[in-house]
This record gives sequence, structure tokens and C-alpha cells, in this order.
Amino acid sequence: MTLTLHPDPQLAVLIGAPHQNEVAMHNDLAAMYAALRRRALLAAEILCLEGPLDTHLLRTFLAAISQRIATWPQGALFLYVTGHGFFTGEQVAEARVGIELQPAAQLSSDYHLFWDEILETLAVPPHVKLMLLPDH
Repeated sequence: MTLTLHPDPQLAVLIGAPHQNEVAMHNDLAAMYAALRRRALLAAEILCLEGPLDTHLLRTFLAAISQRIATWPQGALFLYVTGHGFFTGEQVAEARVGIELQPAAQLSSDYHLFWDEILETLAVPPHVKLMLLPDH
């Protein structure tokens, strides 16, 4: 009997949230995808979401990722987000940082998502390593 060792599961999640008529985020995703492929990630190990996003669409996508990694005994998740950021709070203790999915005159739960909400939705198990690269 031959025992075959399988490497730990890995997944790269690339999210691009451009505002209207912006192409930079698409170019960012294309460059990141190419770099990951050169690092030997399989196409099936790289998931991309880009375009005009809202919080429902993004949370649904992240929840699907969460379900996919929930049963991994160990592994690695790489999360790359390119788009526009925002923050609230004037003091460090109350500051929150997030992603502005679409321009809005004021903070909107439809188009603004805080990073703590993103990480809560992902619910990365403690035995899965998370590598996070926000580009906004």
C-alpha cells in the first residue's frame, strides 16, 4: 500500500470593488491572479469577485467561502481586496475601517462594509491561516 500525502488545502480569494468606470481594480486582480498562478496555485484554488458590488452580494460570496473552509483540518486562505476604503471614529479606541463598495453621500449599510464584519462573515477556523492584503 502506498501512502500519498496531500498538501494542506489552500484558497486565494480576490475581490475587486471599483466605482463606476474605474479599471484599476480589474488590473489589480489580473496581476494578482497571474502572480498566484506563477506561485503554483491552481486555477480552481483562486476565486474572484469583481464589479459593482453591494454588501448583500459580498456577504453571500464570503459566506460561501466560509462554508468551503469550515471543514478543513488545516490550510491557508489568502484574501486580497482592491477598492476604496473608509473609516469611522475620531479616536483609536472607536475607529473602524471598511470597504466602500460604491460611492454614497453618507455611510450606507448597502454599500459600506466594515472589516470586522468581513472577518466575522468569513469565520476562518483557528486551524486555517488567514493572509490578508487590503489594497484601498
